Amino acid sequence: MPTNQQIQFRDRQALYSAEDSVLAGYAFRSRDAEGKRVYSEPLHPYRTPFQRDRDRIIHSKAFRRLKHKRQVFSLTKGDHFRTRLTHTMEVAQIGRTIARSLGVNEDLVEAIALGHDLGHAPFGHLGEVVLNEILNGKYWRREATSGQKTGGFKHNYQSLRVIDLLELKYQFRGLNLTAPVREGILKHTRLKKKQIQYSSLDFRALCFEHDHATTIEGQVVAMADEIAQRTHDLEDGLRAGLVTIEMVRELPVIRYVERTFKLEKIGEVDKYLYQNRIINGLVDLLVSDLVEHTCLAIRGYCSRHASQHLFLENVVCFGPLVNSLQNELNKFIYKHIILVPAVNASDEILKKIILVLFDYYFERPELLSEHLNTKDLLQKDSLPRVVCDYIAGMTDTYALDIFKTLQKNGLVPHIDTSSVTMGSPS
Repeated sequence: MPTNQQIQFRDRQALYSAEDSVLAGYAFRSRDAEGKRVYSEPLHPYRTPFQRDRDRIIHSKAFRRLKHKRQVFSLTKGDHFRTRLTHTMEVAQIGRTIARSLGVNEDLVEAIALGHDLGHAPFGHLGEVVLNEILNGKYWRREATSGQKTGGFKHNYQSLRVIDLLELKYQFRGLNLTAPVREGILKHTRLKKKQIQYSSLDFRALCFEHDHATTIEGQVVAMADEIAQRTHDLEDGLRAGLVTIEMVRELPVIRYVERTFKLEKIGEVDKYLYQNRIINGLVDLLVSDLVEHTCLAIRGYCSRHASQHLFLENVVCFGPLVNSLQNELNKFIYKHIILVPAVNASDEILKKIILVLFDYYFERPELLSEHLNTKDLLQKDSLPRVVCDYIAGMTDTYALDIFKTLQKNGLVPHIDTSSVTMGSPS
């Protein structure tokens, strides 16, 4: 049993010292995030800056809404399909595993992972596409605004907008997260600078001249996101019956997993057990290969650069063989799971619903004041951007329900939604 002298309160400085004893030299220290918030705040006595960022994200409204936003499959039929929230949790878990193996900051990885998809619109990728088209002037029907462009829409920029401007919980706008977390959230996917411009966002502390995160931790989350998508989309596709085990076993990466984990005979005996084992093996293969080749890349980078805290190159990577195999898997998933008609059967109707909701709130911006401080936002951005903020924050179920209510009251044009089941194709 520990003595009373050994039982001590661990304040923030003690946590910093613990990090120094376990983190690699190239990891981002939590103490180095002090003073890296947009608005100055007193430091917390027993939480590090990244712990506070993580906690603020988890307690945000945008985070809670992720449970009712679809990942690939719609929500209400099939309790075991991923939602945007369960995807986020899987990214955080995979990211922390990678971070611990590499000796980098798990709290920073977790905070980035938990916040990376806060800006996703309802109805999955479809919602992002439609809002981007709206903000590029494609659907504006009024002569005064038709054809105008206001910078487009992309969920990683919108995630940053949520945490910087749209969450209203503190004495300042947004969550006031540290710059390393904000950068990792913004850069977890491609920036597409030529197509996307969010003029009101402050990129000054985010190394915006670099397309990739400049911390190892930010790069870890970007790859953990890819690993989570590859593996859970394949598992959900199998569950939905869009692909068969026989089809999957023809993939070179699955044959590699079979040989590595000796699964060949299981697939002949118990297909359900085999399905679970190949997903587990696939995660293990991708994470293990990533950790191994990232260590090699970090050694090479640190031998060429004096600074080991600002990474100007992508160093979190697969090896050539596994990278080729996982790219082939990604093409298979898009062809046979993500882009198949059964998954996207209701997309045209859902697209019309988003357009109708945009028109409705564009004509009645006063209705947004209950949810957004529109007066303040409109000093920074156009009305179309603010309307899209509101629609992007909607869950799948809320967007459909509010449309049906407006339609019932004769406030919007009629659209037949009887075929929108909000369920999986199985």
